[in-house]
Order: sequence, then C-alpha cells, then structure tokens
Amino acid sequence: MSEPDDNQPVLTEEEIEALVDHAVEEEVFDDGQFKSHDFGAGEALTLAKWSELDGLLRAHAEVLEALLLRNFGQPATVQPFAPLFARVSDLLPAMPERLALVSTEIKPLEGESHLELPGSLLSFLVNQYFGGGHVATPKLAGKVTPSEQRLGEQIAKDILRTMVEIWSDRLALQPGDLYIDITPDRLALLPSDMGYVVLTYMITCGDSFRGEFRLMLPYEAMELQAPRLMPAQQEQPEVVVEPEWEARLQSAVPEINVEMTGLVSLVETSLRNLLALKVGTVIPINEPQSVQLAVEGRGLATGTYGAHEGRRAVQITQFSGSKS
Repeated sequence: MSEPDDNQPVLTEEEIEALVDHAVEEEVFDDGQFKSHDFGAGEALTLAKWSELDGLLRAHAEVLEALLLRNFGQPATVQPFAPLFARVSDLLPAMPERLALVSTEIKPLEGESHLELPGSLLSFLVNQYFGGGHVATPKLAGKVTPSEQRLGEQIAKDILRTMVEIWSDRLALQPGDLYIDITPDRLALLPSDMGYVVLTYMITCGDSFRGEFRLMLPYEAMELQAPRLMPAQQEQPEVVVEPEWEARLQSAVPEINVEMTGLVSLVETSLRNLLALKVGTVIPINEPQSVQLAVEGRGLATGTYGAHEGRRAVQITQFSGSKS
C-alpha cells in the first residue's frame, strides 16, 4: 500500500547541508579503532633529509637574479621555498589558467620533469623586454601569446642551464629536448597519484611584479639520488699500528718502573694522641699476619709476613680478584 509521501526525500536540503558542514569541520575521526593518517608524511620526512638541496636552491636563486638583471634590465629578488612533495592530483588544480608548461627529461632522473611558467610572469617579462618598463603590464585573458611562449622557452633554457651549473658538484644533470605547451594537458595524462618534488621560486620586482614559478622533478627518480643530496659522511681514519712499532712497544712495556707498597699494620689512635706525636715517639704494633701489596695505589695481592735469607719479606698467598 503506497502513501502520498513515498517519493518525498528522507532528508530536507537544510538537513543534508548541515550533515555536510559537520563532516567538513570534523578533522579527526577516532573511535578507538580508526585514525586519520597523512599518507604524504613519509615523503615529507624524506625531503627533510635532503639538507644539501637548500644550499643548491639558494645558489640557483642568486644566479637567476643576475640573469633577470642582465637579460631584462630588471633588478629582482628571487627567493626559493622549501622543497615540497605533491601528486599530480594536487598540482593540476593549483595551476594558473594562463601558463607555459615546459616538459623535458633531465638525466639521470627517469621520467619527465615540468617547469610551470605562469602567464602573469611571461606578460611582465615580455613587457620589460620590449621596453615597456614604464608602462603597466597589461592583464591578458585566454592562452599565452606566441611572444610569451617563445620567451618562456628561452627562460626555461636559462633556468635549466644555470641549474646544471649549480648542481654539478652534487649531481650531473643533462636536460633533453624541451616540449612547450600552453595547457597542463601533458601533466594531466599522467597517473593522478604520481609524485613530484616541487621546487618553488618567488620573484619580486619592486612594486611592479610579484609571482612565482615551479619546477617539478619526479619523486621516485630523485629518491634514487638521495645520497647526493645529503651531507657527506665523515669517515673515521683507521689507526694502523706498524708491526715493528708494535713489537717495540710490547718489548718496552715490561721494563717500565712502577712503585709497589706493602701495608703491614693498621693502628687506631685518638686525635689527641695523633696531635701529640713528635720525633722519638714509639708506636707499638702487633706482629703482622698478612700484608696488602699495592701498585700505584691499586691492590695487587695479599701475602704473609716473615723473613727470607736474613731479611724481612712477604710471601704472596693470593692475587686480588682471584678466589684461590
């Protein structure tokens, strides 16, 4: 039997929105059995170990500053950011609408690397190149222009060339042919979970321009080169003893003179009697039964007190540490 309200939704639109808002705001799901987990944390920890990469990025940024000044007459500050790990699914939504995407294989890194040059940066540099430094950079829509594309190719070559020079002491790089695209389609064809090491550079030109470009290197290929991006291990020099010196040392040690002392007796007295001691005072002692022998203050053996060949002597009965 059907009722008139059978086709009505179970929840109203307001109730559905409330549930969605609650799910978005809730960051931790912990019922004692399941917990949220950041699957990118492992890659971030790996990048943190590549401490030598920071110095390479700073040196590269300084060279890029000189390059912008020489080629465009534009004083600029180039600031590198800390390397990040990101997947294709994270990179695509963050890309600008206007861009030139330069793709190339950089040996020995397997797989393509990608250089993202935003259209805003290209427009600014084209304006500077053609003498429009005193005119505000026009804000363009749509895809990058042919002039911006050609300039982007030249900038990409300069960026990669200077990168090869800076990295040469750590890793010998060899870029291949460049593929210039004005869409992110080439990157979109890759698996969405493919990971990249993202190197970001911020460019600031006074009050005229502020923007950034990114270089994306295949994470798995970079991971294979990890030892070259870590501090060199200091090897401890091995101490080698020459056989003749070792023989001389062994023969010389038994001839070293040491001082042996023997404790014959212990006498207890008062502080008054101790203070009253003077030259000629006689201190009576009991006939010793045993003597404690020591070398350089450390106990060596125990012996019996007696005489031998008309002289007072000690016969060793037990060495320290032995039970017999």
